[in-house]
Amino acid sequence: MDRHVVTGEALPPPIGPYSHAVRAGGFVFVSGQPGVDPATGTVPDSFAAQARQAFANLATVLRVAGSRPDLVVSTTVLVADQADFPEMNALFGEFFPTGPPTRMTMQVPLPRGLLFSIGCTAVEAG
Repeated sequence: MDRHVVTGEALPPPIGPYSHAVRAGGFVFVSGQPGVDPATGTVPDSFAAQARQAFANLATVLRVAGSRPDLVVSTTVLVADQADFPEMNALFGEFFPTGPPTRMTMQVPLPRGLLFSIGCTAVEAG
C-alpha cells in the first residue's frame, strides 16, 4: 500500500510534529484542524470564528490532498466547552449540508486558547 504525506504552501504550519494529512489506500486521513488563520497564525477569539476557520482549513487540506468535503466519511470533533455543542452542531450542518459523515465529538482541553478542532477520514477523489 502506498503512503503519501500531504504538504503544500496553502496549508498553515502544523502546531506540532505531525502531518496535516496522509493519503493511503484510497483514503485521506486528516489531522485535527484548528481555527488558526493560516495567513497570520492568529486564533480568533470567538468559538464561531474559530470553528469557521477550522472548517475552512479542513476544506483546504482536503483539496490539497485530492479530496473534498462531500467525500468525508468520518470526523472527530474536539470542543473545549460542551456549552458550544449547539453552535458546533449548526456549523457542522452548514459544512456538511447533505449526507453528513459520521462524527465523534469530545470535550477536551485544547492548546493555545483553541476552542475547536476537527479531523476526518475522506475518500480520495477519483
